[in-house]
Amino acid sequence: KQWYQRRVRGKCTGTERARYAQIRLEQLAESKDQELSLYTQLIENLVYLLWRHIHHYTVHALPDSDSQPHKKQLLSSQDSIKQLTRELSLHLTDPFLKKIVDFCSSKNTSTVTSSFTSALVRRLRKLIAV
Repeated sequence: KQWYQRRVRGKCTGTERARYAQIRLEQLAESKDQELSLYTQLIENLVYLLWRHIHHYTVHALPDSDSQPHKKQLLSSQDSIKQLTRELSLHLTDPFLKKIVDFCSSKNTSTVTSSFTSALVRRLRKLIAV
């Protein structure tokens, strides 16, 4: 408490200022670590959602040949899916996907989570190649 009162009055010693600076830097570093952890979790969730949607539209959304009640609507959806698969390789490039894997593996201490992200990126690459 005395240190705080001296700090408020502007009469801190050099060692007190150094200690305060060290505490503040440690707090900032911890805050940034937590922020990076949250970013990593966010990226992992977004990659999962992206893979899930692309997988659904490229694999499961194609209509069966025996069920065609609305032929014109199905043809337009097939065209949209074909356009989606063509444009995937333009937007999800290898350097971009590699940066995602590198970021998640370098910022994460859990190998399970980085393996999960790596597996999702491999699945995305397979869908893009199809």
